[in-house]
Amino acid sequence: MNAYKFTAVLLLPFFLTGCWSKYEVQNMNYVTAVGIDYADGQYIIYAQLLDFSTVAKLEGQQKAEQPPVWIGRGKGISFTEAANDLYSTSQQRLNWGQISAILFSERLLKERKVGEVLELIDRYREIRYLAWVFSTRDPLDEVLIATPFFRLSPKASILHNPEQNYRQRSILAPIRLQRFVMDSNEKAKTSYIPELSVRKDQWKENQKPHELLRYSGIQIYDKDKYYARMSLEEIKGLPWLNKHTIRLPVDLFSDNKLVAVLVAVKPEYDVKPRVKYDKAYFDISVKVKAGVNELHADVTEQELTQLAQKEIEHQIRQTFQTAFEKRIDIYNLGESLFRKNPYEWKRIASGTVLNKDSLRNINVNVQIVYSGRYKLSP
Repeated sequence: MNAYKFTAVLLLPFFLTGCWSKYEVQNMNYVTAVGIDYADGQYIIYAQLLDFSTVAKLEGQQKAEQPPVWIGRGKGISFTEAANDLYSTSQQRLNWGQISAILFSERLLKERKVGEVLELIDRYREIRYLAWVFSTRDPLDEVLIATPFFRLSPKASILHNPEQNYRQRSILAPIRLQRFVMDSNEKAKTSYIPELSVRKDQWKENQKPHELLRYSGIQIYDKDKYYARMSLEEIKGLPWLNKHTIRLPVDLFSDNKLVAVLVAVKPEYDVKPRVKYDKAYFDISVKVKAGVNELHADVTEQELTQLAQKEIEHQIRQTFQTAFEKRIDIYNLGESLFRKNPYEWKRIASGTVLNKDSLRNINVNVQIVYSGRYKLSP
């Protein structure tokens, strides 16, 4: 019996050794964002590394220096080979589990390599599909190295944290990688990737220009097909038909003079598809509650409401027309027909169910719920 006890004591340390295969936190470098380009038959990967000890900011504490941002560049005929090229000079193990943003170059989209990249990313089990996905026409390293105000970490920029900016100005909804993959695989749905660019002339720090990120448009990409790019001016109607829109400014003009500036909140919309003579038509209704931010003319509440309704309808139609000319179903109108009547959608769909007259009636109902210090006549 004593021999058995002695044997058990000898074996006990082997069961209590812990996780031998695990790595110490201080012995790893953490990739927080990755940019992917494609040129001359080779993938180019840009990895953004941050020192997490500098990310946190204590209350009332001003950082004396800008936290360091490291950008690595790897190149290879495949995504894995490009990653291995990065490993060749990485002084410690690279950890991909903290990536919160993935950046595609416009060149990669036009070369239709996104599908291959997503397939390879899927093999990296550390990378999560909750990462935000963006595109850019600027050099990838310039986007990845841009930092926000007050010497904060890039984790506070719209590349890593786009929701804060979106809550205040819902011009373009950010997209997570999971949502992009789901939408791009839907038969009747159009997927887009928000486009970022670097603006160098709007803000200064101590009279020195400071580069900051901004939205500059969208890239429409479906499965392995690249459609086109649309600027912010061309997609003004998109937020009105987006269930995630929170707050949206509306400038109202009359005879080329600014009349008022409204702020709309959480618009609601409904799409009713109809098929007639093998053509699809859509009627849209939009309900908007808005407040008055600025008033520059003596107008009644009814006149202000009519101006707002006319402007919103114009934005919706203009975006539809611009997108249709590029063969893009920007509002996913075809999906509404597919959901409500899949037989009719399948019968008439040939790439798209839209025609130039598909957007038929737009009924916009604007309600002024807050006028601030301004007194509007009924």
